[in-house]
Amino acid sequence: MTTATQAVVDVADPRWFPVDLDPVTPRFAMLRIDEAHVTGPAFMDNRLGVDFAAAVPLPLPALPALPIPSHAAWLFHTSFCCSTLLARALQAAPACMVYREPLVLRRLSDARDRGMAVAQWMAPTTRLLFRPWCDEGAVVVKPTHAALNIAADLLAATPGSRAVALLSSLDDFLVSNIKKTPETHAKVPALVERAVAAGSLRHRLAGRAIEPPSLLAAVALQWAAQRELLVDIDEGASGRLRFIDASQVLADLAGTARECLDWWGLPVDVAALRARAAVVAGVNAKQTTANYSARQREDEAAQLTRMFARELAEARAWFECEILPMIRPQALALGAD
Repeated sequence: MTTATQAVVDVADPRWFPVDLDPVTPRFAMLRIDEAHVTGPAFMDNRLGVDFAAAVPLPLPALPALPIPSHAAWLFHTSFCCSTLLARALQAAPACMVYREPLVLRRLSDARDRGMAVAQWMAPTTRLLFRPWCDEGAVVVKPTHAALNIAADLLAATPGSRAVALLSSLDDFLVSNIKKTPETHAKVPALVERAVAAGSLRHRLAGRAIEPPSLLAAVALQWAAQRELLVDIDEGASGRLRFIDASQVLADLAGTARECLDWWGLPVDVAALRARAAVVAGVNAKQTTANYSARQREDEAAQLTRMFARELAEARAWFECEILPMIRPQALALGAD
């Protein structure tokens, strides 16, 4: 990290972005970015495409007071639910900037998972993230799915904010996991442990329910734990969450994006939104140089379902026996409206 003084950082300018933070020091790492850093990369984490070593350290106590954001919009999600696709459809720079999985929220999520106190970070971090890029501009923040363990804190730190929470069916979740790389599969046990530990489901699990016999069984437990955690968050959020299933995103991307903007109270240019959604729907949301479509996704899912029929059936059978009886009905019903 550069030794430049924090005096060069203009915290009133959203282009001075908190690219990282150290919860121990404690300090933010600030870098000046441009629109392309927001609109280009799939995620604004360590794949942001900046020189993190050039970041300017800004000690947490040195951060001046910033105003409470008036239109904070959260896009929470579980895994594998088309959240990146929806986020790209919402992106209308500079009027609506969508931050996809900023690293600072993953850092706070990791710190919470390790048992560290992170309450003092919530207000300054959210106020940095929700600085608009233009007059009457808006910011939508999509934390990583692993950060659901701090979602309630993020809502509490942004009074008046609203959240959309995206999720998917168990079958879609299982099949989407099959498609992932061995590196992603290796992370499943830790993600399951994090999701279970963060919510009330852990109090209902025992015996075989905490010992999934396969990767896909573990994935099924992760699906249940994330849904249960969303119910926990919703119960303390006084009607500030709206749940949307991935199938709705795939069926009507423009319509779903407009529904989200209306829920957040953000302006909508319907013609521009439809045009943008039409373009975004035809490419891979994470690798925008590659063509993709809902039909291609359906074909891949059907093929994988046939190829892994036995493994999927075994995972579902274990889930129905060991996990399903422990899940609250409202967790199963999320996104069904």
